[in-house]
Amino acid sequence: MKVLFVYTDVAVRGGALSYQFGVAMLSAVLKQHGHDTRLHYMYGKYDVEPLRQDIAAWRPDVVAFSGVSPQYRYVKRAIEQLAPIPAFTIYGGVHPTLDTSCLEEVRGLDAICVGEGEFALLELVEALRDGKPVDNILNLWIKKKDGSIIRNPTRPWHKNLDELPYPDYDLFEFQKICDSDFNTALFMFTRGCPYNCTFCSNHAQRIQQEGQYVRSRSVDHCLGDIRHVVSHYNVKALYFNDDCFTANRKWWPAFCEKYEQEFKIPFYINTRPETLNDEICARLKAAGCARVSVGIECGHEKFRSELLGRRQSNDRIINAFDACRRAGIKTKSFNIVGFPYETPEIFQETINLNARVNPDSLIIGVFEPYVGTELAKVCEKEGWIDMKRWLNDDFVGRTDTVLEMPQFTRAQILKAYRNFAFNVYKRISFKKALTLRVYYSQYGQFLLWLLTPFRSLLRKATMGV
Repeated sequence: MKVLFVYTDVAVRGGALSYQFGVAMLSAVLKQHGHDTRLHYMYGKYDVEPLRQDIAAWRPDVVAFSGVSPQYRYVKRAIEQLAPIPAFTIYGGVHPTLDTSCLEEVRGLDAICVGEGEFALLELVEALRDGKPVDNILNLWIKKKDGSIIRNPTRPWHKNLDELPYPDYDLFEFQKICDSDFNTALFMFTRGCPYNCTFCSNHAQRIQQEGQYVRSRSVDHCLGDIRHVVSHYNVKALYFNDDCFTANRKWWPAFCEKYEQEFKIPFYINTRPETLNDEICARLKAAGCARVSVGIECGHEKFRSELLGRRQSNDRIINAFDACRRAGIKTKSFNIVGFPYETPEIFQETINLNARVNPDSLIIGVFEPYVGTELAKVCEKEGWIDMKRWLNDDFVGRTDTVLEMPQFTRAQILKAYRNFAFNVYKRISFKKALTLRVYYSQYGQFLLWLLTPFRSLLRKATMGV
């Protein structure tokens, strides 16, 4: 059977191409069972015609769409513009898992997958191949020809990730993706996150299936994955993109011990401040960790704890960054502006805390109310979401707000977003502050494109790596 995956990456900020772990795993499982897969990657501007041509030329049996909530409008538009698609259509990922109403809303969509999709999609493909009914496949909701919906229950989370093959890197132009991100290869060793940040989808996803939500592949399986990638692609760094690399206190030290015995490639991780101290940072550094990304998100301690569900003190955050610095590890902070109930005064605390920890680099994004999350429900209850703006073709997620709040206006949020990095670094490094002020300006994306040949030099100047 032939399965065409469609991954939309439309109207997003940044120059790097995307590699989608979930799609790569779905493809790997299908190929393991003898099926043929291809990818249509819709990047940059929305254009459905190349997808129409791919479907007409290859004639897939199944067209499988994937995308997070900000991409839903493009998935919906593509399916409806192409309808009727001469194949079985299915939509999977975080959005249809948390907003199942999309199956009724999207004309021409045959099914959605709720939760993990590897074995649900495999069962679907093989049932279609064998001419069997698809109505009773766990994790799948099926839309019948009369418009009625069959809502199947979900299976438990897959417990042993080592039973799954390595991701299908060949499905993507993986070398080009690595090159676009400074010769860095991305990996994900863990599924799920043990924390419950109210703006993140993990707390909503964990209840969709029974069993253990947070699972890791074995150390040896992860090392085999790395071995496969570095032997097939030219890479200079590895990014372990798990939500919190150091959450499992037994797993990560075992990984580091074996990693440093075999590999000398620097790696980057994401983690939480409460999992870092001098001993942990020294151990990470010895294994090859060159950069740690830590979510600050908001610098107001009470707001961060009570509204965002991130219960760590500012002192703990400061100590984590200081420990990284003492160990010789570069740092990056993640930050968000425009939370519900936030004010300019609260956001000033985010500036102040970042200036205190002085990360080597930082990221600022505008809050997005992801469907199904606690904060999205707050926004819906308050009536703050401007759906017309969200659906506008000119809207670019993470750079603009869909909220209309009286205490923190859109104009104030956009000004705070564009000036954040400058205000953090202006007393530390005016050169870095000015460079980032330009990057986060209205014209930053265009200038980034113009300066593509010099991206490595700009990265060195602003990030130190």
